[in-house]
Amino acid sequence: MGSGMVRLRGSFAGVVGAVAALCLSSACGPAQDSLAASADASIEGGRAPILDGGGGIPDAPNGTSLCPQGACNYQSQEGCAIDASAPTACQPYPHDDGVAPTCGPAGAGSLGQSCASWVDCAPGLLCAGGKCRRMCCGGDYTACPAGEHCFSPLLVLVGDAAVSSGAMLCMPSANCDVFTGKPCPAGQACHIVDATGAVACVPEGSGQSGEPCPCSAGFTCVGEQCRRLCLAVEQGGDPWCAPEEGTCVHYDRDPPGVGECDPNVR
Repeated sequence: MGSGMVRLRGSFAGVVGAVAALCLSSACGPAQDSLAASADASIEGGRAPILDGGGGIPDAPNGTSLCPQGACNYQSQEGCAIDASAPTACQPYPHDDGVAPTCGPAGAGSLGQSCASWVDCAPGLLCAGGKCRRMCCGGDYTACPAGEHCFSPLLVLVGDAAVSSGAMLCMPSANCDVFTGKPCPAGQACHIVDATGAVACVPEGSGQSGEPCPCSAGFTCVGEQCRRLCLAVEQGGDPWCAPEEGTCVHYDRDPPGVGECDPNVR
């Protein structure tokens, strides 16, 4: 789910919302999965899926506190003057071979409105891909409007180099299929992008079962390692978990009908 480049009035080079598969916030630390597999009869591919793995949806990260330090805050917009006649916004500007949060001119463009440059959008928004998008930090999806999630790292072009701003963009989730990848374009995969079970088309990684993230299509990142996604319905189905991958478990962080091959549950 890409976004185009824009030019800031003057000398600045622009912004690209480069998405990447993220480690789910519910699982980036030690594994929380402590289920004991029941004595289900063996079926094709191993045990029947566990459909009620639980785990809950954890509180979203505190995005405001996770924004990079600077003159202002990307997510809260604190630090910039609020003046209806000459609004300013916290945006990434060049600083010491990188970028830093800096107050600059803002416009009045509302969320989702068409735009051509940063100065077209209201404070808290940034023109990316021709639309005013909400800025967020640390994967804090609560900072995003309904139907959007904080998963697209905001890269800024300084000259010919893409530099991380430390911020992210709220982008729409998608109705893509984590098993088939449809309708994602070539080079992208349908991945779970946060702990609410939201999915979106993002650049595909290479990690598979037990390997480091980012993950290949059909896998998800849990505790910085990839797990195969499996069909979490009664009696299971294709894709199954291989015996060495553990049991298919649907956790609250997974989309409906989707589970993870959990090696800790056998």
